[in-house]
Amino acid sequence: MTKRFQFAFLLQRAVDQRNEAALAIGAAVERLRQARDRHGQIEQYRAEYRVRLETNGRQGMAIHQWTDYQLFLTKLNTAVDQQFHEIRRCENLLEQAKAVWMEREKEVKAFETLQERHEEREQKRESRIEQKMSDEWAANLHRQRRSNES
Repeated sequence: MTKRFQFAFLLQRAVDQRNEAALAIGAAVERLRQARDRHGQIEQYRAEYRVRLETNGRQGMAIHQWTDYQLFLTKLNTAVDQQFHEIRRCENLLEQAKAVWMEREKEVKAFETLQERHEEREQKRESRIEQKMSDEWAANLHRQRRSNES
């Protein structure tokens, strides 16, 4: 009868934590994708707004309209910068999530190695027991034959 792997609970816990870390990576990838999408949308809107300013500027506009355009462009520039920083923040979070997953993966591998060694030891132990039983059976059979011969 094989002995149960004494760290089975810890192995399962490490696997669960690794799976949670993988889900965190997925969430971080999604947040990064969304941040990049928003950045692209804001930049596209800013480019369109600049074209509109140039078009209206060529046709002539009042100073307050021009000032309003400039103020709004400043706000769009700020939004682009903020979204760029959000992208960097999301990239950092993704890298941290990957690092956590790597640590969890190392833990799982360590416990799996322990489990493999345990299974190998148990296999050898069972083989020795089987060999011993076989040897005893052969010895008993030999004794019976000798006693029957005498």
